[in-house]
Amino acid sequence: MGSTRTKPPVRITRRERAELQSQAARSRQETPPGFTSRAFAYLRKPPPDAPEVFEPARWRVITSLVLSIAGLGVATYLTVAHYSHTPLVCADTGIVNCAKVTSSAQSVFLGVPVALWGLLFFVAMIGVNLPVAWRSTDRRIHALRLAMAIVGMCFVLYLVSAELLIIKNICLWCTSVHAITFLLFVLTVSTVPQMLGWGASATRPAHGWTR
Repeated sequence: MGSTRTKPPVRITRRERAELQSQAARSRQETPPGFTSRAFAYLRKPPPDAPEVFEPARWRVITSLVLSIAGLGVATYLTVAHYSHTPLVCADTGIVNCAKVTSSAQSVFLGVPVALWGLLFFVAMIGVNLPVAWRSTDRRIHALRLAMAIVGMCFVLYLVSAELLIIKNICLWCTSVHAITFLLFVLTVSTVPQMLGWGASATRPAHGWTR
């Protein structure tokens, strides 16, 4: 039997290697970006025909900031009470039992007390709800505010479900935080899309929007 000879490996010159790398780079550039990449690109540098960022009504700005500060106050109280092991000023009869809710397994999320999550959330919400942030023409700030409001509302729905279905008790202080988050969610969802011209024509909003 004759021996089979293996073919020597094909050598690529530097010029051929450079051409292959150049072709690969061009193909990557020609590949259309994904939805997330396009969204970030649009927020960072919108096209020339994109509608301008309209300034919201003053009452919306003030209301969002007041709600964020109120939420921070309640969340701070719950956080201090958690770490100092101080009983909350709350009834403990019937379905209302703050101590049972705040000491349950559901009062901790990812190893961090829910009260501390709420404190951090409202600190961030104060930052994006400052008047200077509302007046910004940077779409990323307003998109971040909208995303935070949606995430906060989803977390509230989880906590309310845990109280009603698992713990079977409610905490009045927690409920106040949930109500504040819900109001912030409604205010943000009804404001930010119109500011950015999403789902509407590129014309100025109706009269009275910026009052």
